[in-house]
Amino acid sequence: MNSLTGRVVNAAQNSPDGIVTLDMLESLQFSDDFTLKTTLSRLCKSNRIIRLKRGVYSANPIRDAFAAAQYIYSGYLGFSSALYVHKLITELPFSIMIVTMYKSASKSVGAYEFRAIALKEKAIGFENMENLTVSTRAKTLFDCLYLERYSVERDKLIEAYRAARLSTTELKEFDSYVKRFIPKRLRGKFNGAKAEITGKG
Repeated sequence: MNSLTGRVVNAAQNSPDGIVTLDMLESLQFSDDFTLKTTLSRLCKSNRIIRLKRGVYSANPIRDAFAAAQYIYSGYLGFSSALYVHKLITELPFSIMIVTMYKSASKSVGAYEFRAIALKEKAIGFENMENLTVSTRAKTLFDCLYLERYSVERDKLIEAYRAARLSTTELKEFDSYVKRFIPKRLRGKFNGAKAEITGKG
């Protein structure tokens, strides 16, 4: 059993994100399924590994909180988490935001809070960055203005995007979200932020 324990812990620690699934472990054929599940349960109780959700386990401590978030909730990284992934802010957020279609929930695991935020039809505008799926820079700006409580302070947001220098294509993308999702009478906040960022009032 000790040998099996070591193999399971090593499998988690040596995986690219520090995360393994039950399917992955079963494919390694360390033991029969019952023994493997019993070992996983004991390792979680002793905090040798962390159960992210049913059938998904992380090394302890969590190595990549952003990857862990995407295992816990199906969606893309957004808001302050996307700002960090895009290197628009330097402070690592300990509340990791995942944009989903319909699921809103939160879960604390280790030092992190994982929060799913349902945006329904607005859950669009994302791209793949290495092992992560994250809102584009333009969509991140839109989302942060749309739900400011999940963003950083407005002044910090504007300054970050001034430094980022969005391309013409990105600015058009931002405009498309404003036009599609925000009624004309409520667009002032979005257009004002864009003007501050571009210096074109």
